[in-house]
This record gives sequence, C-alpha cells and structure tokens, in this order.
Amino acid sequence: MQHGVKNPRIMSRWATLVALAVGALACQGEGPKKKPGEAATPQASAQHSAPVAATSAPNLANLLEKITIAAKKAKDGDAANVAKQQKAAGADKKLLELAAPAGLLRFFSRDGTLNKDGTDLLALLADIDRHGLDKAGYRLGQVDQATAAVTQAFVEERKLLLSLEKQPRAAMVAAAVALWLRGGEGSAVLLSRAGTEQLGENGLRALDTVLPALELATQKSREALVTADEELLRAAGRYVVDFAYATPAHPLKYTPPAEVRKMTEKNAEAIAKVLKDNNGKLGDGLKKLWPNHPQYVALHAAYDTYKKLVEAGGWQAMPKMAGKQVKKGEIGPYITALRQRLQTEGYEVGAGDRFDDDLEVAVKTFQGRHQLDPDGVVTATVQKELDVTAEKRLKLIQLSLQRYRESEGRMAGDDDFFIYVNIAFQMLWVYDHGAVVDKHKVIVGNNDTDSDQMSAVKGKINRTKMFSHKMVRVILAPKWFPTPRVVELELQPKLAKDPSFLEQQGYVREVQPDGTEKWYQKAGKSNLLGDVKFQGPNAFNIYLHDTPFREKFSFARRPFSHGCVRVHKPLDLAELILGRDKGMSGREIRDIVQEREEKEIRLKTPLPVHIDYASAGVDEEGNVIFGADIYGYDQAFFDGVLPVEEAKEYKAGSTRGL
Repeated sequence: MQHGVKNPRIMSRWATLVALAVGALACQGEGPKKKPGEAATPQASAQHSAPVAATSAPNLANLLEKITIAAKKAKDGDAANVAKQQKAAGADKKLLELAAPAGLLRFFSRDGTLNKDGTDLLALLADIDRHGLDKAGYRLGQVDQATAAVTQAFVEERKLLLSLEKQPRAAMVAAAVALWLRGGEGSAVLLSRAGTEQLGENGLRALDTVLPALELATQKSREALVTADEELLRAAGRYVVDFAYATPAHPLKYTPPAEVRKMTEKNAEAIAKVLKDNNGKLGDGLKKLWPNHPQYVALHAAYDTYKKLVEAGGWQAMPKMAGKQVKKGEIGPYITALRQRLQTEGYEVGAGDRFDDDLEVAVKTFQGRHQLDPDGVVTATVQKELDVTAEKRLKLIQLSLQRYRESEGRMAGDDDFFIYVNIAFQMLWVYDHGAVVDKHKVIVGNNDTDSDQMSAVKGKINRTKMFSHKMVRVILAPKWFPTPRVVELELQPKLAKDPSFLEQQGYVREVQPDGTEKWYQKAGKSNLLGDVKFQGPNAFNIYLHDTPFREKFSFARRPFSHGCVRVHKPLDLAELILGRDKGMSGREIRDIVQEREEKEIRLKTPLPVHIDYASAGVDEEGNVIFGADIYGYDQAFFDGVLPVEEAKEYKAGSTRGL
C-alpha cells in the first residue's frame, strides 16, 4: 500500500495542509486578482501597503542589519518556545528533550510544507484503526489544531506578501526574509540572490515598512511549526510504544492505560533512537515495528471487509426460532431472514423461502468458519453466532491484531520454518517461508477449575499458556513421566483400588538410590503421550504430543487437556519435521514407533513454536474465520476486567484432593 499526501485517509483529516505546498514564495502574480475598480482591503491598505508619502529611503546595509538581528531574535525565541513546549509535555518531556538536539523535531519544512517523515507519519496515523489501536493516546485533536494553526499562520504571512504586489521584487525579497525568520536557510547572500540590490528606493521603502509586521507574522508561523512538530513527535513516540512495549489486551501481562501513558518517558532513549535511526525514512522504520506474522497482514484485509459491512449498516438480528432447530426442507419467514443474514455477510445462499441445498451449504460454510459442527442445522448455538453484530466482529478483528502485537511470536515471519498454535481455534499450522504447508486439529488445556495440592494453588490451572519456545527434539515411542501431582492424586488412588492397574496400563515404579520413587509409563497403545512427543525447554513444561484418546478430535471445540497440546496426526507432523531436518522417511519413523522402545532424535536446527490466543483469523483461501473464546480472555478485555486471575494459592487440607 502506498502512503502519501494523496491518501484519502489523510486528506479527510489534514486536507488543509495541501495548500501549504504553494508556500510563501508563490506571490508573483499568483495572488487573488482584484476586479477593476475594486479597492484594496482596509487591512492591507492600512497596515501593509508601501507608504505613499515621500520619505527618505532606508539604507540597504541598515535594512540587512535589521533583518539579521530579527533572525537571531527569532532563533532565540524558537529555542525558548521549544523549551516551553517540552516543559508542558508531561510524560513526553524526556522524548522531546532527547529528540530536539538530534534534529528530530522536524516534520515540517520551514516553508510550511510537510517533509517526507511528516507525510509518512500522518499516513500511519490515518491508518491506526486498521491496527486496532486506541486513538486516545495519539492526541489527534491536538495534532489537528496544531497543523491547522500552521495553515492559518501561513495564510497571514501570504496576506503581507500580497500587499507588496505593486513591488514584485520587494515581495520576492520579503518571501526570502520570511523564510529566514522562520528558521529556514537565510543570509545576506541569499537575500541578494532574491534581488535586494535591485529593489530601488521604493522597493527598499516598501520592504522596510512591512518588516515589523513580517517579524510578528513569522514569529507566529515559527511557533506554529514548533508546536506541530512537537505534536507529531509525540504521536510518533506513542506509535513506537504501541507496537513495541504496550500490552493493553494481554490477559496475564496486562498494562493499564495509566501505565501505557508512562511508557514514552520510561522508554524515551530507545524511542528516540528508533526515530533518529530512521530520520528521513520514518514511515519505513515504523512499519518495521509491525508484527510480520503472516496472520497480521491477512487480518488487515479482514478489517477492511468488516469495516465496509459496518459502514453499510451490518445485518439484522435473527428472529426467534420456532423450535430447537431449523434444517433443510423447512419454509417460512425465518428461512427468508436466515438467507438474508448470510447473504449480507457474503455467503452464497441462492433465493427463495425454502431451506434448500444452497442454503444448507451456506449454513455449513458459516459453521465451519465459526468453529461449529458443520452439519447444516441451525441450533441455538448457531443462532448465537449469527446474532453477533458486524460491529462486534470488527472489534474482534482489531483485538486479534492487538494480540499479535503482544505475542512473543510477533516476528515469526523472521523464521523460514515455524509452527503456530492458536488456542482459540484449537488448530496448529506449519509455515514454510510464509506459506501454510501443513495444519492439524489440536486439543488444548481445559477451562475447568482445578487444584494442585503439591504447589497449593487452585483455579484455571490447566489452560494452555501463550508463549514461544524452540523444539529441540522429537521423541518416538516416548515414555510418559507423570508429575508428582498426578501420581499423588490420580495414580495412587487407582492402584489402591486395583493392584493390577500398573501392569495393565504399562506403568513402572522404580525406587531411586535416595529412596524416592520414579513413575513412568512405557511406550504402547495406552501411553498417554501416544506415539510421538515434540519437546523443547520452556517454563511451563508444555509440549506437543500424540494421545490415545482419538475420539476427542471429532469435537469442533477441543479444550480437554491438562495444558499440553495434543496433535491430531502426530506421525505426519513428525515426518514433516524429521524429513526436513534429518532426511528421515515416514516408513523409518513408523518402524521405530512399532518397536516400542523410546528413541530421542535431536534436531539439527531448533524449530520455533509459537502459541497464541487470537479469536479472529484468515484461512488459506482468504476467508475470515472466528474461533471460540474458550478461556473468556476476549470477554474480559471488552468488560475491562484484565488481567484475569487464573489461579491463586490456598491452604491444602490434605494430599488426597478436595
């Protein structure tokens, strides 16, 4: 996407800035023409016209000295104005102090036109909705006022220059003087090039007369430019904060608005370095902060689609169902409303008031894109998804964009080959150079309230965590080593009831030299890790693995594990990973599994694994899809009750469970 001053999003907010391109230099014959016999305006006649009465013409040298003194005064005033702005900047004060000496306090050229950094920054600010960013922190109202003030200040300057239209040479020199007084390039040499030596007596007199008013006008212009630069710099600082530091939607690492506002000050040196390193190419530099995960860019297109739906009025809520379900063959007003509802969102539904084959296919497609069983039958669960408004869908897309900015795997695109697990979809994708080459259903942690008496915590302790790590080994025919908690609360009670339990399920209990016991389950059909385990070190001891409970994969929504991620077709995934890393064939892998002897294979190249929670996404065909808020993280965000409390300590009464 090309960004520039012609971007309609910018023009809608800052259209008046285009006029600045004309500049104060455009005064020769380009001003508004008076109709024959029309008198000059009272203001121009009284204040800015060259005097008619004969007076002695000023000396050129004295006039140049006046201008030089005025330029120095303006420069000193500029420094004072910058200091004043910094003092009033609150949490942004430190950034402004660091940026001004580095020459970064410039988004406007001194002729009043936006430079490239200013143009690119305004393009990014006009697009922040597409990133799901909170506008409140960008002071867009102040940006509007400051840029409008620049426009107005240059309008007043232009009036002065137009008052010299009878002395075109003096007008040209006055324009050069104004640029110098505004902080642009200026000197006696440049004024000479503009024509000071050719002014003549009337020209010198006209310039001398208008100089005091020009000093006042350029002072206002200079102050307006400083203020506008400051506001844009503060907005740029917030942009860096939002893309690099703030986590306002993370369910566990939540940063409240008050803390986000302090992040510019806290990270001022790092932010100033980003701006300094990208001076003159700021647009490209800030875009490098965007997550490069393939889903992030895809969600921008999803945002555009649902933004249009919202602007068009969205869709009507469905009427109440007459029974518990609606399916193919039925007719009536409900069917007409169903067809209209799906058609509004872009589904192909055919026509008529009968639930026909076309409508059944559309319902199945809708169910598949909303993580529901695609049986073509409308139930209360399906109706609930149908009644989610277009506005809410758009907000879910924006929230997912925010979640990618907060993700540890936000720069997954830097990896040629990586695994991505989305908890909300209970799906795993394998990416190779940005393209999906494999995908699997997965089972993730359940949302039940549970307790761990070994660590004396209780709550939602089985939720799969959001984090990134690197897979370093694949274990074929793995043993399963239950945690002390599982041994204490699950295995020992079963053993007490059935002495043959251990042997039947393939468990081994070994006494260690220090007298402690080590339990493990041998490889086999009942092994809880199944045929393969994919492991990498991480603080949560969460990994990917197989499971003997295959029936669970038939559910559309699959939060059933104790935290680890169970893979639907693990041997296919092992073949993809080990074939790429080790050159192993599927036959070789399956032969090892059949031997039922654990074999660990270390990867030559550690494989990045990113686990996130984003309930809006885009499938491989470009369709927008929505997952389930299985842990309630989305609702907690919308309700303003972040961070969530997943677990808390308690005093265990015994080690036999509650």
